[in-house]
Amino acid sequence: MSAALTARPPSAPETAPAPEAPAPAPRDRDRDRGRAGRLLLPLAGVAGVLVLWEIVAQMRFLGVWTEYISDPVGAAAAGWDMTVSGDLWINAKGSLAAFAIGFALSAAVGIPIGMLMGWNRTVRQLLEPPIAALNATPRLALLPVIVVWLGIGVKSTVVVVFLDAVIPVIINGMAGIRDVDVKLVQVARSFGAGRRELFQKILLPASMPAIATGVRLGVSRGVLGVIVAQLYVSTVGIGHLISTFGEQFQVDEIMFLVLLVAVFAYAVNILLRRFERRFDSWRAA
Repeated sequence: MSAALTARPPSAPETAPAPEAPAPAPRDRDRDRGRAGRLLLPLAGVAGVLVLWEIVAQMRFLGVWTEYISDPVGAAAAGWDMTVSGDLWINAKGSLAAFAIGFALSAAVGIPIGMLMGWNRTVRQLLEPPIAALNATPRLALLPVIVVWLGIGVKSTVVVVFLDAVIPVIINGMAGIRDVDVKLVQVARSFGAGRRELFQKILLPASMPAIATGVRLGVSRGVLGVIVAQLYVSTVGIGHLISTFGEQFQVDEIMFLVLLVAVFAYAVNILLRRFERRFDSWRAA
């Protein structure tokens, strides 16, 4: 051939396109939406309550309410003044101490008694009538007797907290034992399990969800008990502050203290709900 073929330069190797990032799975998107909803919805609810509170408070200028009504800004300012002066912390310590002692006693007494009542029919028949009667009795009706026995102070407040909180703990502890699947007990006994092994491996795990629920309900009742008791039988504490400010018609201070108690009860309730979820698998079992 007369004409020489011209060599072509080798072409660069083709590179594969970079893989695209995988789209988030529908479950992940739903999970993210659920987390955002759990955060935003409560905040929206709180904001709505504050706006409604401000609207209702401003209606006093229309003659709907008297001048003795609070608004969010006034309550926040009153709370700041109490915090700076130290009155809030001093009285909060008194309420927290009485609540902690009373609730600890209610859990230490209520859980064993409730489980024993669920385990033993004789004990249940013996203790169920007085416990039911105590549950139906208003605690305020017992305050004069408690004051006569223990006087005005921390002891009376602790007793009121104990009486308020111990009832749901006992009832749920008893229900947790009684609601255990009978088949599980029969299977354990057929394999030679003794009373101790039956309690440790069957009854206690199966009743823990109900006990956790009783503890959570006991906290709510205990917070109510400490405030009610300090309204009447204490010289220190959040309840005593509410009573003092009520006599002086200081509504901003009262509203701040009521909101403070509500936030504390809600926060403790959230923590105990998370603790209670740890036993969901036991509940299913």
